[in-house]
Amino acid sequence: MKKMLKIVCALLLAVWLIPFESVQAASFKDVSKDNTLITEIDYLVEKGVIYGYPDNLFKPDTNVTRAQVAAMLTRALGLQTTNVKDPKYQDVPITHPYYKEIAAVQNAGIFLSAQKFNPDATLSRGHMAIVLQRAFKFKGDGISYFTDVSPQTSGYKEISLIANNNIARGYDDGSFRPNLSLTRAHFSAFLARALTLSNPNLLKDTAYDYTYAHYSLKDKKKYTLKYQYSHYDGKNDVWAVSDLNSKKVFNNELLFSDGDVYGQGVDRDYDLFYDLYFEIPLRIGVIQHEDDGGIISGIRLTVKSTDGTVKAGGVDYNNVIVLEEKSIYSDGVSTYYFVDGIGLVKELYNDIVVYELLERTAN
Repeated sequence: MKKMLKIVCALLLAVWLIPFESVQAASFKDVSKDNTLITEIDYLVEKGVIYGYPDNLFKPDTNVTRAQVAAMLTRALGLQTTNVKDPKYQDVPITHPYYKEIAAVQNAGIFLSAQKFNPDATLSRGHMAIVLQRAFKFKGDGISYFTDVSPQTSGYKEISLIANNNIARGYDDGSFRPNLSLTRAHFSAFLARALTLSNPNLLKDTAYDYTYAHYSLKDKKKYTLKYQYSHYDGKNDVWAVSDLNSKKVFNNELLFSDGDVYGQGVDRDYDLFYDLYFEIPLRIGVIQHEDDGGIISGIRLTVKSTDGTVKAGGVDYNNVIVLEEKSIYSDGVSTYYFVDGIGLVKELYNDIVVYELLERTAN
């Protein structure tokens, strides 16, 4: 049995170091690849929600209009634009270029009936929250902690819900600025995040033992690691880690999640912090900026996908959370692939696979 296991692991390790192809950005001329919102903008381009302007321009800093918001929401939600009911807005005749889209969002209850729609007017951050809440019906805590948002603020509950679902965050001074007009880039980001919102369980399942192929960047050796659930230490799930071939014992893995935060680290006497730490629920885009403080600083975490695919141990996984980590302290890029209810199935450092789930067996 041990000989067979070694053969299987050797075959898997042979293909395990094949590099992954990276996804190319949409590359609007006026959207830098370093723009923190490029993941969300590219997502909407790929989904056919936004198209940009002639000459490959996006005009990210131009204020978005209510008509453009109607068009984007109609495409994003797949709303019906044939046989729409006339919303009877005085300033939106049937000859208006966005008549069908405006009618579609009004028919869906996203914008309300009124004498005028004001298609060329801008949309504020507060009204954006109201519109997105009507469209996506977010769940959760409706309490706001922004310094400029009180129960008397229009959209108080909606602002709280989109913030608590990590769709929008406030400014460094603790404000939300509900009356500030939205740019095309910012509304695109909020819409893309709403479309990709996911609340997965990223912990390993304690009912199983996990076997990983591991390439150590430290000693340049390959291992076949077995992860066995050991105990709950009052905060973390503690997993014992050992190499199946050499019987070498590695440091325990600590996994933490309370439904709002996920933490992952190695049990070291000298290190009290997690190696990976972020808020849940997840959505695409930057979720931790290198300038942010907190437990992990100097790190940029970007969710590249919440519905990705990956192959690990010969198994094709769908609805994969793809998380990219960059540090100001190194040139390396780590990419993590998580599956709901299973946990980590693959990890890359640059183009090298350093962890790959080979199998899970009931314990």
